[in-house]
Amino acid sequence: MMKTEEKLKEAVKTYNKIASIYAKYSEDQLMQFQLSRFESLLSGKRILDAGSGSGRDVEYFLEDGFKPIGVDLSLGLIKEAKKRVPKGEFLKQDFRKTKFKDNSFDGIWSVTSLIHLPKEEIKKTLKEFHRLLDKDGIVYISVKKGTGSKEIKKEKYNNEPRTFYFYEQIEMEELVKEFGFKIISSESNDVWVELF
Repeated sequence: MMKTEEKLKEAVKTYNKIASIYAKYSEDQLMQFQLSRFESLLSGKRILDAGSGSGRDVEYFLEDGFKPIGVDLSLGLIKEAKKRVPKGEFLKQDFRKTKFKDNSFDGIWSVTSLIHLPKEEIKKTLKEFHRLLDKDGIVYISVKKGTGSKEIKKEKYNNEPRTFYFYEQIEMEELVKEFGFKIISSESNDVWVELF
């Protein structure tokens, strides 16, 4: 049986292989309402897009005058993002432990980037998010609703394997509270939190 860290590495390998297909498919899936709301809650301009994928959301933030930095573990997606958003800043980094200084960001945007992370790594990630955020910082997290984990292969992605981890709403709420975040709002698979 594959260990959880190996499943994450497998997902990264898959994204490296399907980077251009994934970028093309995801470019039209802009989360307009969530992006606008996130921007309206920020007290400053510095944003970390944790798991920036093909750069779609970094481009949105740039167009609205923010200062986003995208990080991702997939070099394939980083290359795709740099190609698609030449004015964007994209770094290959693990958002569980970044190289940024404390209080570097006013907001952290984490859209379906925790879904491939082994559940035991979520606490490490939330601790890092807390470290990175400035006072009054905002975090937006979206995950897939459900329980457990499942390996999924999709034809449009050449049936390459990716393991997804699912969360119940109450589970995510309890996790973020544990790390000193105050919940602004929480829906079935979206959690809005701020640092306090």
